[in-house]
Amino acid sequence: MHGALTGEVPVYFAAVPLSLLRPFSPDYDVERHPVGRAAVEALMQECAAGRYARAWVYERDNAFIVADDYVILAAARRGQPDYVPCWVLGRPISADVVDVQGPIDPHSVRRLLGLSHEGEPD
Repeated sequence: MHGALTGEVPVYFAAVPLSLLRPFSPDYDVERHPVGRAAVEALMQECAAGRYARAWVYERDNAFIVADDYVILAAARRGQPDYVPCWVLGRPISADVVDVQGPIDPHSVRRLLGLSHEGEPD
């Protein structure tokens, strides 16, 4: 993420096929804990209302790795959309992603990560 914050690693928006998303830790199940299940349920309600969360991913070996956004991945796996909105670290090369936009300005990346807010100095 440091590279994304400094602009060394460009960040793109892309709609990534659900079938290409892989968890960084395949053994971790966010829904094993009641708090995790509740978070997934809440996110699914947000999605049903048209408010979609975006997962932070990076491309590796014909897949997109979800490093931390396990709640988003679990909700997507439950809901089974064709595509998941993602912030991609580095320009995506897969021909299967759609709606690629960017790169995002590094100052905007800080806001996307919650490290600054609109109108605040970066």
